[in-house]
Amino acid sequence: MKRLLFWLVSGLLCGGAAWAQAPALKLVVLQPLDSPKVLAIKATLDLAFARSGMRYTLAYNPGERAIVAFRDGSFDGDANRLSTFNQTFPDAIRVEPHLNGAFFYAMSASKAAKPVSWADLSRFSVAYVRGYRGIEIRLAQVAVREPTDSEDACLKMAAGKRVDLCILASDRVGEWPLQAQFGDRLNGTLFDQTKVHAWMGPQHKEAADRLTKVLREMDKTGELQRIMALYRQPD
Repeated sequence: MKRLLFWLVSGLLCGGAAWAQAPALKLVVLQPLDSPKVLAIKATLDLAFARSGMRYTLAYNPGERAIVAFRDGSFDGDANRLSTFNQTFPDAIRVEPHLNGAFFYAMSASKAAKPVSWADLSRFSVAYVRGYRGIEIRLAQVAVREPTDSEDACLKMAAGKRVDLCILASDRVGEWPLQAQFGDRLNGTLFDQTKVHAWMGPQHKEAADRLTKVLREMDKTGELQRIMALYRQPD
């Protein structure tokens, strides 16, 4: 019995040592590393990776470039994608539970333009920011779509009544992007929200399982919610 326990403990220690000596997993994120939300995500991942006996690095790539780099194997994972990201990358492995949320707003110069769902958007002309795949996929049924290069440009189209609505995602519930600059000209309607997760490449199932185990424990104790409070709706 003592010999069996010895080998079990030795195996666990060796497994942990192997992970600690393994190369750091490379994660990508599509927002700048010094943005408040990414700093909160990094604080969460720092704890989760340390407790799971793994190491990681985090790099910023914008929009579509981040997706391409993840899919071609340049990165081992993506730290911040919608719960439906597997529609874009079917083989990616979602890490549970969610880290934060995405809150979808429609901004309009008209108080009468208040959509209640993605399907409801089909009766409007809309602008959006090019490269945000979560929005582009959901707008597929909208006949009149105008891609823009920035949130500012999108909101200016709505303020100038060149489109009925500007559709943007916000990090925080209760506040849409650039609201301080455009709040006196536009009305914002929160019409949908979804969870946002870390994702790992298909070759990293064990790493995803380890992270899931740790994050579920952090969620259970309330630690995850405390760190991500401004950006996360609890289950």
